[in-house]
Amino acid sequence: MRIKKNKLKYMKKIYKNYINNSLIKIIILLFIIIFQIKANVKFENLNEFLYNEIDKMSLIIPIIAKDFYKISYNFKFYINFIEGIKNVIFIGNEEIENLIKEMKSSLNFPISFINEKILLDIDKIKQLIKNRNETAVIRSGWYIQQFLKMIYCYICKDKYYLIWDSDTIPIKKVKMFENNGKPIFDIKTEYYEPYFITMKNIFPELGKKFRYSFISEHMIINTNLMKNMINRISDNKNLIGNTWYEKIINCIDPQHISHSGFSEFETYGTFVKEHYRHVYSKRLWKSLRRGVNINFNPKLLTDNDIKRISKYYNSISFENWK
Repeated sequence: MRIKKNKLKYMKKIYKNYINNSLIKIIILLFIIIFQIKANVKFENLNEFLYNEIDKMSLIIPIIAKDFYKISYNFKFYINFIEGIKNVIFIGNEEIENLIKEMKSSLNFPISFINEKILLDIDKIKQLIKNRNETAVIRSGWYIQQFLKMIYCYICKDKYYLIWDSDTIPIKKVKMFENNGKPIFDIKTEYYEPYFITMKNIFPELGKKFRYSFISEHMIINTNLMKNMINRISDNKNLIGNTWYEKIINCIDPQHISHSGFSEFETYGTFVKEHYRHVYSKRLWKSLRRGVNINFNPKLLTDNDIKRISKYYNSISFENWK
């Protein structure tokens, strides 16, 4: 019986890998049906059988020490509402590492830490941003956390990973895959022009290509597609810089870099939808921004609050709350 299960698991893996190849899908489906008959194995719902074991993923959260207090309150929302998370990985400096060690003892869920300096030259990035605009150095952390979420793809061993802003909590169940195994882009309607000016400087064929926005405070990343995007930036001899992140920084208008001049969400989402159009599906995401401005605080949220708000929204963002 174990041999049968192993064969079926192998067939499911092949089926998912070739989800966009109709001929291979048909061949595998026929093979599975024949296998059922010969092995006397019956599946009441073949579609459910094929997709009920979508690979779990890591939740990636870059964070700085002064914002870590949010995690103690937000963590339960990640675990209770986001489906398919196998562990949470925090990325930060040595101070974050110590806080993670303290936090581990009180949790019954796997968490780990990656030192940001292993992934990026933090001091160099700060200097590059300062060279672009001296007043922008105070915004360097905002750019660094985006670059960290991007560069994680090079050490990720899974097909997908999930990035999530630390000041945002889901308030209802979130599935990041359709039943057929296709990942989902959550879309909104906001528009901020500097993001697309930078994007077009990086990728001339892009810019504002779609009516919707990919900024939903979270995103499921296809590891290989993120690598492809970063590699294209790195290999582009027309962009100024020695590294992919230096080239991005140099594509940001000096007037914009001191505010918000680049979005990993908009750039990756637009890149993928333009060049790999059928890899993701999309759905409308409703988020309540600046929850603190309307007297919401995750420390004080009751189950009744969550139930009431979740009728209208999928998530709430709490920027600069205590």
